[in-house]
Amino acid sequence: MAKENIVDSFYRLNMDLTGDGTAFTKIPLLLECAPPTSEKTSDTITATDDQEEVTVVVDFKKNSQIDFEIVYDPTDPTHQKLDEMWEDNSYAAFEYEFVKLNRTKNFTAQLMKWEEVTNKEQKLRMKGSLTVSNITTTTV
Repeated sequence: MAKENIVDSFYRLNMDLTGDGTAFTKIPLLLECAPPTSEKTSDTITATDDQEEVTVVVDFKKNSQIDFEIVYDPTDPTHQKLDEMWEDNSYAAFEYEFVKLNRTKNFTAQLMKWEEVTNKEQKLRMKGSLTVSNITTTTV
């Protein structure tokens, strides 16, 4: 394998602040955030006279969840939008961007957890969980 083709895994989580899905703004001070995943579902269709189990993939995907943590800045528009999503149970469009790979995953999500993490030696942090749906992957 050629080592020069290995890509670093720098990433960003971007958020659509306007709601039109065309312009995404980087969520600053993001400490950790796993990429969104998509999981297919299978169905067991083993007949009574089959010698082994038979499964097929069905046209159904399970929603995933992304856990993330940020250093909280109440004046930042993306952090304010996350606060707003928490208060009114709304959905927003997001973009998970692999910086060096020029690949993005766009998805819609709802904020299911939004809690303060306090430590006297650190700035205030917020932990959140996004329930993800409608994932699409694009390469620039």
